[in-house]
Amino acid sequence: MRSATLTGSGQGDKGTTVGESILIVEDEETLRKNLATFLAREGHSTASAASGTEAMDHLARQSFDIVVTDIQLGDLDGLDLLKRVHSEAPNTVVLMMTAYGSVNSAIEAFRNGAHDYLLKPFSLQELRQKINNIAEYRKLIRENVILRHEIQCQHDDFHMVAESKAIYGLKRLVRKVAASRSNLLITGESGTGKELVSRAIHSLSPNSDGLLVALNVAAIPDTLIESYLFGHERGAFTGAERERCGAFRKAKGGTLFLDEIGELPLHIQPKLLRALEEKEITPVGADTPVKVDTRIITATHRDLEQMVEEGGFRQDLLLRINVLTVHIPPLRERVEDIPPLVTHFVKRFCLELKKPRLHVDNQVMRRLMSYHWRKGNVRELSNVIERAVILCEGDTIRVEDLPDVFQAPGPGSTTTDLRNAVKQFEYRHIASVLESVDGNRELAAHALGISPATLYRHMERLRLAGYNFGTAANS
Repeated sequence: MRSATLTGSGQGDKGTTVGESILIVEDEETLRKNLATFLAREGHSTASAASGTEAMDHLARQSFDIVVTDIQLGDLDGLDLLKRVHSEAPNTVVLMMTAYGSVNSAIEAFRNGAHDYLLKPFSLQELRQKINNIAEYRKLIRENVILRHEIQCQHDDFHMVAESKAIYGLKRLVRKVAASRSNLLITGESGTGKELVSRAIHSLSPNSDGLLVALNVAAIPDTLIESYLFGHERGAFTGAERERCGAFRKAKGGTLFLDEIGELPLHIQPKLLRALEEKEITPVGADTPVKVDTRIITATHRDLEQMVEEGGFRQDLLLRINVLTVHIPPLRERVEDIPPLVTHFVKRFCLELKKPRLHVDNQVMRRLMSYHWRKGNVRELSNVIERAVILCEGDTIRVEDLPDVFQAPGPGSTTTDLRNAVKQFEYRHIASVLESVDGNRELAAHALGISPATLYRHMERLRLAGYNFGTAANS
């Protein structure tokens, strides 16, 4: 065991910044206890570890703002610990201690993500100053993130919270296609933000002075879809007590967004094709066609090419709506977008629910980033965060605030617990079915082959009962 000492008392002279959670990793017991005692008196919450392995156990159970660690440890080298902290707890800042003070060890530590280092023996005043500097640094980082987000929302016509290359590429593509008046098809899984993209295209387009009219084809009964699209005359059919303008005429000079175009009934498809080709529509019950100048944006989560092969969608209509295509990648293919989305949703729901600003535990972020977002995508992530904000009792969202499926270890874990695996499958399968029917429990129960009451019990057990599957959450 090496000899290393602290110099100077420094106790009783409190620092200006307090309240950091600090993990001290030092194999020399006396120094470890002295550091913990001093930092606790400074107003910080502390935990101690005598080895790198013990430190990783602490980090697996709890998030820390700062890790103060010796470079030379018995079982796990301090540099190896630094790399693991940097990888598994990216929001945690590391302060290295070394008795050797070699330039090489300091450079290596900085290269692997260390924020600063202390050369033993050091004074308590030095330690206090380093901790205060880190606390100030973390405060500036938090303020910078908030400021960047606010600036983005004020000046970006495309308010899609993201940091991935895929979404930056999508934004560039959106700005290009927006300048055209050609028909456009948006593809992507449910919950990825197709309507959000359509609104961005409209706001950046030459039609932006006109209205954007959004119509979800899947939500309209087959018998009424023609009337909703093209309008009808008074008395055109039983119940038509007054004239309906229809989505095409309402969006004249603007943009008509037809979501879930794959659900359009076959008998209506030729009429939509004619409207696109001739730039005119005929309201139900009318004799004279009406000219319309409307840009059409359609969206679907289905494979329209496959539907054409199976006879469920017209090839000529697909060619007409698919002049330009924008594809939105699913959330599982852009996990780097999860941290900024989580920050955005936490801030949003704290404001909506009138709760103080909450922090997010590192473990929570790791679980969210390792989860296989399959159907709900950003909408599902929003629901998870809204639930966590509601249930959180302290100032930090923790794993226990997440649904049960996130309680189980992620895919990188060595666990073989069958119950956890089954619970994860149940959660994802039931959530997927509910998502496909916009949260309609009777339809979901029928698809699952169980009664609505049984489905409700499963949803209660899996903590799915409060989810809003029919409401878009990407913003």
